[in-house]
Amino acid sequence: MDYTILVNKENIIEEDYKIGELISVGKHFNSADNSYTSEDILLEKTAANYLIEMIKEANKVDKNVIVIPDSGYRSIQKQQEVMNYYINEEGLELAQKRVAIPGTSEHHTGLAIDIAIFQNGKYNDELTGEEPTIRFLHDNCYKYGFILMFPKDKETITGYKYEPWHFRYVGKELAKILYNNGNWITLEEYYKRGKKCKKN
Repeated sequence: MDYTILVNKENIIEEDYKIGELISVGKHFNSADNSYTSEDILLEKTAANYLIEMIKEANKVDKNVIVIPDSGYRSIQKQQEVMNYYINEEGLELAQKRVAIPGTSEHHTGLAIDIAIFQNGKYNDELTGEEPTIRFLHDNCYKYGFILMFPKDKETITGYKYEPWHFRYVGKELAKILYNNGNWITLEEYYKRGKKCKKN
């Protein structure tokens, strides 16, 4: 499986893209009901196993904060449902800034995960990136093969605003290169350089 695949506004996922085996990393949390649903959050198997390890370590940072998987693999149909929700809530223009158009979402690959936290028992998916537990993830996710896909000050490159909650599995070797001692190189930049970056 190609863990370095780039899917974005300019790179639509192929219809015949073969997703690796998907396994559950948890259940969806419904903030409206304040309870977990029966719907599994799915991730490609290798990425899932490393995510579970990463979250386990993150949850040692602050006993009052629990990191949970919030959104993983999405079919194109599911992405359309998400898009429709935000169109209804915020209008088309804002929705297109917040949500990837179906076919262009990282979540179609089975390699992207959004996370949320419970802080003192309260669910929060609108993270700032300043939370100590989230900073831990930003500084250590590369050790588990993940990158921060939409880092700060890279909106003109990625096409999306800073998303401190969105992680993407690319494998440990590439993740270490893109981490670049905390100054993230985006996957888009990696591709523009012909998939060549200086190793740390």
